[in-house]
Amino acid sequence: MYKNLSRLAMIAIISLAFASCDTSAKKDKTPITDTIAKAPIAPAAPTAIDTGKLVGAWHDESIKTEKGESIAYEVVSNGHKVYIQAITFIGNDLKLNDTPPITASASEIRKEGEGYVSVERPDESYKVDKKGNLLLYDKGILVATCKKIL
Repeated sequence: MYKNLSRLAMIAIISLAFASCDTSAKKDKTPITDTIAKAPIAPAAPTAIDTGKLVGAWHDESIKTEKGESIAYEVVSNGHKVYIQAITFIGNDLKLNDTPPITASASEIRKEGEGYVSVERPDESYKVDKKGNLLLYDKGILVATCKKIL
């Protein structure tokens, strides 16, 4: 009888030990979702997905970035695809590359009539006027005229 009682006591002690270890482990653990949610997230820089051939570049004098940088648009071709992407520069320090990287933020455009239309956002369209300026349209409304650089 004492044998059974001491076995029961031993089982109870082991069970309590595991239960207390399990409880303390649960208290000490921070859920991974909390850790991820609290971790600072740095904005992702646009990464180059490929390079292409520079078709043209235009300066948008009407806007600047939050940092005060000027905006220009590059039109880049890669095989049968054409992309438009914004680039930034300070003052007159605009550097253009004959084979610029096509960034992840570039928008693919396709030829439609006299201009181009964004593949991802069909409401956005682009035309080059007789002076060589790039005209940007949103839902058919002219929103910007960008002066030709190249």
